[in-house]
Amino acid sequence: VTGAAKTRDIVESHSSEPGPDFVLTKFNLSGHCPLVEYYLRESKLARDAGTAKLVSRKEILSYPSEGETYRQIITRSRKKVKAITKDMNSYWNECHRSHVKTMNDNLAERLEFQQKSAKLLENHSVVGKLAEMIVNDRLHNQAGANTKIAATIDSLIAKNDETDDKA
Repeated sequence: VTGAAKTRDIVESHSSEPGPDFVLTKFNLSGHCPLVEYYLRESKLARDAGTAKLVSRKEILSYPSEGETYRQIITRSRKKVKAITKDMNSYWNECHRSHVKTMNDNLAERLEFQQKSAKLLENHSVVGKLAEMIVNDRLHNQAGANTKIAATIDSLIAKNDETDDKA
């Protein structure tokens, strides 16, 4: 390539609307049109030869309206596809960020729960007391026992935290 710019012919795009409407007409060569009669006389064609000469001809009945071209439709469609793709990518990115945040929150809660359970299970007397409370709740089905157990667990964790801080 010598650096000369290649010129490309710009091809016009066809309208996407239907084409013009045509009508088939018959033209009688033996008609009374002055121009035809003059032509027949000059061509020495006798009008009274006994045969009618008909010529078929297509004429445009109506022209189509100016509508979109195929190029415009393709360009508009490509823009739509790009916009939809961009929206989908941003949606999936937001879903991914939300998923990662939820996973991190769940991991933090699980670690906190594991730390609390490890602290509770270190003290065997606490485990025994909680086991008795749970068994008693299951046997007697007392109202509000779950809140008592949760409150006891929270107070035991708080006591364990205080003893850990002193040590």
